[in-house]
Amino acid sequence: MTESAEISMGLPAHGEVAGLLETLAREYLVPGVQFAVYERGEITSFVHGEVSHGSGRPVTPDTFFPWGSVTKSATALLLAQLVSDGDLELDEPIGPLLPELAATPDSPLYTATPRGLLSHTAGLPDMPPVEDDLSLRDCVAASAGVTALCEPGRHFSYANLGYVLAGRILESVTGVTWWEAVRDFVLTPLGVTPGFLGDSTPAQVAGQHAVHLPTGTVQPVDEPGLPRALVPAGALLSSAAGLLRYAAVHLTPDADGVLEPELLAEMRTPVPGSAAFGLAEGWGLGLAVHTDGAGRTWLGHDGNTGGASCSLRLDPERGIAVALMTNATSGRQMGNAFFEALAAKGFDIGRFREPNLGSPLSGADLDAAAAEVCGEYRSGADLLTVRRSDGAGGGELVLDRPGLRPAVLEIHQGLEFRLRSETAGGGYGSDESKDLYCFVRDSRTGQVGGMYMSGGRLQVREGIGRLG
Repeated sequence: MTESAEISMGLPAHGEVAGLLETLAREYLVPGVQFAVYERGEITSFVHGEVSHGSGRPVTPDTFFPWGSVTKSATALLLAQLVSDGDLELDEPIGPLLPELAATPDSPLYTATPRGLLSHTAGLPDMPPVEDDLSLRDCVAASAGVTALCEPGRHFSYANLGYVLAGRILESVTGVTWWEAVRDFVLTPLGVTPGFLGDSTPAQVAGQHAVHLPTGTVQPVDEPGLPRALVPAGALLSSAAGLLRYAAVHLTPDADGVLEPELLAEMRTPVPGSAAFGLAEGWGLGLAVHTDGAGRTWLGHDGNTGGASCSLRLDPERGIAVALMTNATSGRQMGNAFFEALAAKGFDIGRFREPNLGSPLSGADLDAAAAEVCGEYRSGADLLTVRRSDGAGGGELVLDRPGLRPAVLEIHQGLEFRLRSETAGGGYGSDESKDLYCFVRDSRTGQVGGMYMSGGRLQVREGIGRLG
């Protein structure tokens, strides 16, 4: 694979892309950024800014950034290798593979399938117990009593717990650690220098930063590592070019011997019930499925840590991919603006596109929606309440969340909604104020039985049991 300074696939000129990155990084107070483009074996890298705010050390094409949840796609690739070797079946329950689940055959963990785990359609809550830095085995054992949010295969719900289970399956079947497996069976064969959050690495690693755009503050974030059980969900590091060398497994005919084409195609195929409102049109095995403005299919994943962001998109049919990595919490907003600007210049990648919503509901329409959606919703220990405020004419819809100020819920005809914090001022506001969420109907009754909040995480209405 070679490095190139020229791009022929419709991206604007090199200098125009570099200028756009610089302009947006300054606007969104992102200290450092990498953007890389892969086209038929060649990688072009763009960099801007500093490794750490105020350090004076420039980002280079070799600087490592966190992948965040893009790591999940590598964990999915490892499990696909087990399927290839005959050690695993995508649609068989995982319980018999994990001794710590033997005593709980009715657990939703025991009956989950690898396909369900990797596509976030197993109906599991998001976060496992990680406070005590449990091993993968102990974390799975401690999670056996969780209550499923919905019937398996019925709805998408983003679940880090599913990737804890995936990592534990790998460990149990192979007898090696997740890190050893991803290093030896995925990254090294693909020519990627491996990096691991919290570990020493030969590369320069970008610092992480919390950015508050309304006040213009940039604060360093100490992110030394992840709880052990979450490593399969988010622990990898590399440069943007390294991330594209990894992604090339889906772009080259022979896949460098890592996995046969048939299983790679299986990974890229949307799973029934995997439509992820606000995130993607569907989900394969560790890969989100998007469509661009021309109707072309893109695969990929996004990742965020406490002070960094990462976006990967790839188009296997045309043999192209892009990766954007930043060292700031505002990198997600910057990335959205960057990809929108590229689309306006004729280079459009697949990403979530908002429906045409019109104005928020009011009057009798708001009253009718309130009658459907007001109530309590839960995911794990978090209880959220949707209620009417004490205003004239019945008041606004308000969302109450533990530890946060109430937020006004601006709801639309299709029960999509945005949140407007009571503390939001002018200017940028938070990511949350721009995100789009929705309520979900139970397929059995047609009544509202849940809602999607941040990152495609399902909250189920109290008293409904499993959402159907």
